[in-house]
Amino acid sequence: MPHILIIEDDPKLGPMLKSSLEYAGYNVTLAVDGKFGMGEALRGAAQLIVLDLMLPKMGGMQILKALRRELIHTPVIILTALGTEAERLEGFRVGCDDYIVKPFSLMELIARIRAVLRRSGWRNTPSVIHCDGLTIDPDSRSATLSGLPLDLAPKEFELLYTLASHPNQALSRRFLLDEVWGEETDVTNRVVDTRILSLRRKIEPTPDTLQRIVTVYKVGYMWKINKQS
Repeated sequence: MPHILIIEDDPKLGPMLKSSLEYAGYNVTLAVDGKFGMGEALRGAAQLIVLDLMLPKMGGMQILKALRRELIHTPVIILTALGTEAERLEGFRVGCDDYIVKPFSLMELIARIRAVLRRSGWRNTPSVIHCDGLTIDPDSRSATLSGLPLDLAPKEFELLYTLASHPNQALSRRFLLDEVWGEETDVTNRVVDTRILSLRRKIEPTPDTLQRIVTVYKVGYMWKINKQS
């Protein structure tokens, strides 16, 4: 999953953003001042940076300019209270990929993060998953259970791989819709539930024994394992 670096000094907003983005399925690092944030950005571990401009120790615009001078092209979304046209234009001139003015909608921020990641070409690195008798190969788009092939529809396979790629993490229906169905606009949470029911019939020991895909109340679903195999 993508690693997002948040550089934000607000003691309430920073932790809220971190927990919200983690809930949405991202790995998140929070830096609470510009100097520490710059160091984290230079490490190159993040696939995207959410950057405040008014920061202690080193301003956000200074960080962005330094990154672009070093030819570091990690996508940057500026998230700031500075919202005049001149300030926005300066952000894009220096090299930001998007610009959001506070106050903002959390859902809009998540949508813009996903859009910027798609434009930047970020993709999960395909890898074969082995777990509890299941083998899931994204290259061949095949899955086996106890050595026997599973007959999965394309969306069932993508849903299975998405779940198994996030073991023991509660994934919301919204996250699963975005990851599996992407830009399709005619799908609802009910579609996720229907596909989950179909998957359970194919991979669970019995319909009443939910060992792999468990429901997380008021959230969505979790791929439950005791240990990685």
